[in-house]
Amino acid sequence: MTDETVVVGEFSHETNTFAARPTDRAAFADRREYVGAALLDALRGTNTTVGGVVDAAEDRDLDLVASVAAAATPGGIVTADAYDFYVEEILSTVRSNAADLDGVVLSLHGAMVPEDGTDGEGPLLSAVREAVGPDVPVVATLDLHANVTDEMVAAADALVAFETYPHVDTAETGRRATELLVDLLRDDRELSMRIERPPMLPYGPLQNTRSGPMAEVMATARRFEGRDGVAKVNVFPGFHKADVPAMGCSVVSVADDASAAEWAARDLAAELWEMREAFVGEFPDPHDAVGRALRSEAVADPEAGPVVLADSGDNPGGGGTGDETAILRELVDRGATNAGMALLADPEAVAACLDAGVGERVTVSLGGRADGSFTPPIGDVDGYVAAITDGEFRNTGPMATGTENHLGRTVLFRCGREDGVSVVLTEKRIQPLDAEIWRHVGVAPERLDVIAVKSNNHYRASYEPFASEIITVNSPGVAAFDPHQYDYRRIDRPVFPLDEMAADDYPDWY
Repeated sequence: MTDETVVVGEFSHETNTFAARPTDRAAFADRREYVGAALLDALRGTNTTVGGVVDAAEDRDLDLVASVAAAATPGGIVTADAYDFYVEEILSTVRSNAADLDGVVLSLHGAMVPEDGTDGEGPLLSAVREAVGPDVPVVATLDLHANVTDEMVAAADALVAFETYPHVDTAETGRRATELLVDLLRDDRELSMRIERPPMLPYGPLQNTRSGPMAEVMATARRFEGRDGVAKVNVFPGFHKADVPAMGCSVVSVADDASAAEWAARDLAAELWEMREAFVGEFPDPHDAVGRALRSEAVADPEAGPVVLADSGDNPGGGGTGDETAILRELVDRGATNAGMALLADPEAVAACLDAGVGERVTVSLGGRADGSFTPPIGDVDGYVAAITDGEFRNTGPMATGTENHLGRTVLFRCGREDGVSVVLTEKRIQPLDAEIWRHVGVAPERLDVIAVKSNNHYRASYEPFASEIITVNSPGVAAFDPHQYDYRRIDRPVFPLDEMAADDYPDWY
């Protein structure tokens, strides 16, 4: 028989305040929306934070009360209607179970920006804290790209972030958060948190935790854990596509006492600052990147895997429109063969292909039509419709394993000749981080010579095992990884590399 009752819920969105299209309830329903007990069945066993919470709760005999699990593809500000609806779903579950409630665990992002504010998670956590009182522990998971506010730290007993980018440890993060909650409930443990903010904006491609500077930083964080009662050291490179006061890099430590939390956060923040130059780099533009890919020796070797081009500027996972055409235009203009682009979110092109039918030739205009697009359409592209699907498939790769994808009606369109550039055309935006997107339209991605994928880093989890080479492209779009491309009005300054800063500009306590 279980002894503790715990509310579980999810409300997750990474908000790009420069994106033109707001994120409404329909956007959440398009990606993930489960209400009540349905979320337990839908997410149990999946590589999601809620999936990890569910599995850990069953192992530890917790009585889970399900609220809502809602997550939308990153995009513009969250509308007031959507924000209020999901917050109230969580609060109503908490309040209705208040008399018997022992704890709350929430899956949040940390970079949500609602229509009427600059911080989506802080006010939610504060409202939950007010509802449960000071003695009921509240633990929240956060994305590694959270812009953490003081209110988040103050309202929660513990914040537990992803440790990997690509985020392959989402279920593990949910499990870690649940185990920490169990410690608070059963071992009478008390925790302190500390936040430090080194004034720096690491470039997205260099936040990869598998190698490079971020791998070093994460290794230090893991070494700190377990020393002097340090329970968790969270590293947040931040989400620089949000023009909000808290935007930027931070370190949040969780420990048994304030002094341990302080040294852990400060020491790691100082290490990040000392390494700041390593988090800035130069990457090729679409013209140079495609030329390099087509000249690669792997293209001429049938045994080699594909060269993968990361169309980072148009990453829907960072709020990109999913219909920028810079890389596709280069591939088409250069007459690339046995190449592919995943994806192009273009409902008009999909409709034209559906009217033509599978196996038929059709002339279409591709991309460049969404609000906020940086690149024009590619007009009058002749090709043929190779496949049509309903756009429904589950991820099979290491990230978000087992979760559903809803692309709307989807077409595999081959530009020009039959071995020309294959484009996955969809009605809806999604980050094509899982290679299953190709298989569900009948293409073996490992057999292509060149693959362009609209993603910044997450694609690595699924594509690296069979890629011969990976090229990160500094491509145009509202999801660009270079913070110099944004007109910030509300962030704290100075911040490196936007501003010239000397080594002794931070930290003043070191």
